[in-house]
Amino acid sequence: MSTSKVCFRNLLLQDTVARQLSHSFSRGRIAQTYLFAGSESTGRLPSAKAFAALLQCAEPLAVDGLAADACGACESCLRIAADSHPDVTIVRPDGYEIRIDQVRALQDAAALKPGTGRWLIFILDPADRLNQSSANSLLKILEEAPSHVVFILIARETGAILPTVLSRSEIVRFASPAPSEIRATLAEKYSLSAENAAICCSLGEGRLGHALLLAESALPEISNSGLKYSHIDYLNTIKTTSRHWQEVFAGAASLEEAMRLAALPCREFYAPLLASRKEFCRSLLMSAALPVSFPIIFADMLIDRLDSAVRAMQKSFEPLFAEAKKAYPAAVIKDLDGAISSMLNSWSGQQLEELLLCLLNWYSDTLKIACGADETLLLNLDRKEDIITLAAVDDIALLRARIELVEKSAGLLRRHVQPALVIENLITQIGGLEP
Repeated sequence: MSTSKVCFRNLLLQDTVARQLSHSFSRGRIAQTYLFAGSESTGRLPSAKAFAALLQCAEPLAVDGLAADACGACESCLRIAADSHPDVTIVRPDGYEIRIDQVRALQDAAALKPGTGRWLIFILDPADRLNQSSANSLLKILEEAPSHVVFILIARETGAILPTVLSRSEIVRFASPAPSEIRATLAEKYSLSAENAAICCSLGEGRLGHALLLAESALPEISNSGLKYSHIDYLNTIKTTSRHWQEVFAGAASLEEAMRLAALPCREFYAPLLASRKEFCRSLLMSAALPVSFPIIFADMLIDRLDSAVRAMQKSFEPLFAEAKKAYPAAVIKDLDGAISSMLNSWSGQQLEELLLCLLNWYSDTLKIACGADETLLLNLDRKEDIITLAAVDDIALLRARIELVEKSAGLLRRHVQPALVIENLITQIGGLEP
């Protein structure tokens, strides 16, 4: 299997980041701790790996306007591309969090000397999943680590990082590309028509990584079926997605392989889920009036469908656990069970977060048109006519209130307020009904 070169010149729409890190390397100014801050799918992990490749590269190049970049062809570069370099470690959450025992293991590893490279590099992805204990333990490691150790912390925002860790970090900010930039990149990279590039950008909710994933898969057709049917389609697609995951897990040869597969994108059923959610949000906003009972019925159905999906996916792991019990002690099995439960529940929570993100982007686009912005700034450019229709009906004050409402609802979900109540209240107010 061929592996793409891991280097700055292969990054998409992050030229500023590439120049910043390349310049630091060329001047010999390597910080011990970096914080790569930005929203998901902006290329934070690929950039971290490209920087690690440059640090370990046997023959760095000055190329494409960069002061330095990894060659992409030496043994170190190839091993980093294959995630097999012994001196580059990516630390990911065990379940939902990066736990204290993971950080303690990191402390032991950081005390060693590099095996084959110049540096020991540790990438924490995402570092905002450190709990309080593990964050405090990491701070101690940062204070005591040898000069040949480099830490790269990946997080959504600087506020999610312990202030004492933040103060020791060089911040590298990742800007979200404009929708027009994403569409142009998709059209060039995959030879997509303007229409299909717009659909990928829209379904990916303006996140480059998601849009790239969609561009590599078959684009779904989006029907204008109306609220009466769109919410059923959306709920059914959640169920179908769960069944696909069950098949993936059931086909795994071991528990470890199933967990590895769970971290990989499954293109064949990713696009239909996003398309059905997009159509539901469109229909919800375009409906002249909602049935009074709809918010509570839909909220209950959505949460029930997500809970059922999680239970079904957990059940698909049972045969793998039965085999694993023959090889691992009970304590390890218990930890693995907890990690899988956290992973699946995180998937359920992600579906709710992305539903609200989809609504937020619809309202944001409508506000742009209502304020007279250029249509090329729209995320949902493929639904321009719908957005123009909404902008003609809703005034600017109402649209801003709706955006604030969706953002507030997202905050309530993050604080673990009962999801059914949050969704019910949100849809009730969107429909103009009294909560």
